[in-house]
Amino acid sequence: MSKDKIPRLFDGSVNELTKPSRPKKLEEKVKLKSKDLKKEKKQKTLYISLDMNRKLIELYGEEGRRQSAIVEDAVNLYYYLKLALGEKKFNELMSAVKREDPEFLREYMGRFKL
Repeated sequence: MSKDKIPRLFDGSVNELTKPSRPKKLEEKVKLKSKDLKKEKKQKTLYISLDMNRKLIELYGEEGRRQSAIVEDAVNLYYYLKLALGEKKFNELMSAVKREDPEFLREYMGRFKL
């Protein structure tokens, strides 16, 4: 066999093979992180009461959605209600919710102007 028939796999030096790849620009990394933040799966450990678990299972059955989607909706609702109402009004609303009386809560929510 002659040298011409042996294929050349690499034309550069060993240093080029072993040098680290170029790091992405910081801006690109930040954009990618913020874009994937909502889609990235996180391990969640929720410590909830048996009653709360029953309610979650009931919602899961009624809604036909994933439990994680229901939990995310609940967190978003809690977060934005707290921002929108302010601390005092939000605490009042939470005390009304803790009564676990849908009629009372309906009346209470009727006082809010949308």
